[in-house]
Amino acid sequence: MTVLVLGATGKTGRPVVDALVARGVKVRAASRNPAPTADGIETVRFDWADRGTWEPALANVDGLYVVGPYAEPNGAVLVRELLAAAPLIRRVVLLSVLGADLLPDVVPMAGWEADVRDSGKEWTILRPNWFQQNFGEGFAASLRDTGSLELPAADATLGFVDTRDIADVAAAALTAAGHAGQVYVLTGPESLSHAQAMTILGTSAGRNLQYTPLTADQFAARLRGAGADDNSITWQLGLFTLIRDGVNATVTDTVERITGHPARPLAAYAAEHAVAKFSARRV
Repeated sequence: MTVLVLGATGKTGRPVVDALVARGVKVRAASRNPAPTADGIETVRFDWADRGTWEPALANVDGLYVVGPYAEPNGAVLVRELLAAAPLIRRVVLLSVLGADLLPDVVPMAGWEADVRDSGKEWTILRPNWFQQNFGEGFAASLRDTGSLELPAADATLGFVDTRDIADVAAAALTAAGHAGQVYVLTGPESLSHAQAMTILGTSAGRNLQYTPLTADQFAARLRGAGADDNSITWQLGLFTLIRDGVNATVTDTVERITGHPARPLAAYAAEHAVAKFSARRV
């Protein structure tokens, strides 16, 4: 069996590659700028905007992990067109998001989900909660340099999920029977506010980390000042509206039920990464 992993250098793509290799599956790791990797992993160039890269990436593949084309101006149709270009692929796992059907129309996930359902393939849709790894990647610089995280999440709680758990579920769905036609909501084992998350991360990092809630208007103004376009701002505000409405407070047992191991708590992520990622810079 060969599985093509799109976004193989991304937050979920990297651990999906690792999880598949651990299962003895042949992996084709696709990205815009492929680089040499470990033995047993084939790298291939794939660019949503360059149709010439599609056919070589899809050739002789049995399964497909899809991270959608978020940044492409015509991204709404590209997942459908990619699946149509891959008639021999049997299994597809799509990375979506918790609450995809509740987000503004400019967010393409619900449309991608519909395209996967209509593909005629053995599909599985993953709807994860917010990634624990967001703290160590998207928010790391702010936390390291200022000790502060400012977001329009109020005091709502989220079931932050480790991307390695997402990857383990994706690998199971791509390689084992019984997952076709399933929509899996993936969360960590507990629901935490951002303030509680800062306490956990700060304790492991050995410093005080603070969370400050913003209003939606304050957050939108910051995004606009950073150069974000209106669609991106609407997208981000939609995600935080779901958080404030309690959608992301959800906690499920899906990770343990599918993988056989408990979902990793944020404290475990903090113990592994907080010192390196969130400790204050030394002058």
